[in-house]
Amino acid sequence: LAQVRGSVHARFFSGGRLVPAMPTIAQGVDFSCVAREWRCKFSEDHDMAALKAAQKLLDDMRVEILEVVKEWVGKQASTREVMNGQFDCNKQLVQRIVCLECHDFKVVVKLPLDQFTAWEKRGFDPEAKFLQALGEIEGISNIEIQTYTLEVVNLMGKIKVPKASEGCMSDSLPTVG
Repeated sequence: LAQVRGSVHARFFSGGRLVPAMPTIAQGVDFSCVAREWRCKFSEDHDMAALKAAQKLLDDMRVEILEVVKEWVGKQASTREVMNGQFDCNKQLVQRIVCLECHDFKVVVKLPLDQFTAWEKRGFDPEAKFLQALGEIEGISNIEIQTYTLEVVNLMGKIKVPKASEGCMSDSLPTVG
């Protein structure tokens, strides 16, 4: 992994370690989620063979990566265990980003702060395996990692959802009594 460069914001991440007592970056700039990004550049050579291989690697490691965010994969997909309240897709997810203009291939793992800290203690597994395999793909270069906060922004404010009895279809509801 010698070709991997870590780029972490020193004010909020100390020596690669997240400072857990930092829910506010600056007044009005709060965060509850942290993301870890794995990125690289891909070559367009050979009909984008490097991009295809990077996507195949992501597909092949899908279960290992998605288990980090408790997605319904592997053993979890066949469990009868009730998982209500154990994940929130606004706070824990895996995303793949491809920019054809910049030749970027990125994978972003987003977790709530406490889960991110626990993942960090486990060495960000399976990050090393993914990055090692990515580095073995011909046409892949500039492999980097970055940690940052990532929040869903609601510019509309709090949305009021009316009770069914007060909504647009209240006349069609059965009456009780």
